[in-house]
Amino acid sequence: MISSPSDQIHPSLRPLAAAASMKPGMAQLSHHESRAEMAARTAARLPGPHIDTVLDLSIPGPGGDIPLRLYIPKDAPGVTVAFHGGGWLMGNLDSFDAVCRNLARDSGLAVVSVDYRLAPEHPFPAAIADAWAASYWVARHGHEHGLNTSRMAVFGESAGGNLAAVVCLLARDNAGPALLAQALVYPATDARLQADALSRYAEGFMQRKEDVLHAFRTYALDHGVPPSEWKLSPLLATSHAGLPPALVVTAECDAVRDDGEAYAMKLAEAGVPTTCVRYQGMLHTFYSMRGKLDAAAVAQRQVADMLRNAIAGT
Repeated sequence: MISSPSDQIHPSLRPLAAAASMKPGMAQLSHHESRAEMAARTAARLPGPHIDTVLDLSIPGPGGDIPLRLYIPKDAPGVTVAFHGGGWLMGNLDSFDAVCRNLARDSGLAVVSVDYRLAPEHPFPAAIADAWAASYWVARHGHEHGLNTSRMAVFGESAGGNLAAVVCLLARDNAGPALLAQALVYPATDARLQADALSRYAEGFMQRKEDVLHAFRTYALDHGVPPSEWKLSPLLATSHAGLPPALVVTAECDAVRDDGEAYAMKLAEAGVPTTCVRYQGMLHTFYSMRGKLDAAAVAQRQVADMLRNAIAGT
């Protein structure tokens, strides 16, 4: 008996993948439609837990004010700067709210969520400029809001994982801010778009190959940015030495799975303490499905534990 591709998917996710296969993907939708769909998915999720202090504010950025949301548990020993996913085309503070609340509660750390500019209105390098400006602002001014900025880390999911990786490279090359850890959840790291997983999981696994290509093209490639540009493809940076310890989480049935695992290998080869965990049977975006998917809670706690331990120096 020949198994179908969906047999690789965890049974609890098969209905979701089947339903997604009957709908247009991000590549077939306008960016307005994609954002509306993400807002609908966000509204259907369980809200995150109560955090002692949650503060929305805006800071000056290279292209205008950058909205931030601060989650500050009592006596937080450090802070994680967090970057949402969405293919650089969608996502905002609200779409990442539950993830950030859970991270703050599970880790005990303050979390600063960054609402960076999105393509196509603001293509590469706008998102990077905002991510870097926000990280630098936290290091310089976070103490004004009660943050312990002497102990910082970064965290990102998907496109946000790309931004978190780039921020670490920029921080190393610019002598700070000092970052103690990076947690990257299925990060996009290679705009050459040649990895095996991109074809293996091209159809039927919720995120399609054409969606990944659409995201990279709309964000950067169609604007003359070469795939070899390391700020687009952090996998291709000249050196990965001297970067903060890393946890890389990947999903087995994900077109960008190989991106994260190749990046973890690059870090390890450069002498960076690195842990890479592949969640079997999982799809892209599984990480945000806490409350409906046990693996999401496990993965979120794993990220929280790693960041907390890095901040504590244990």
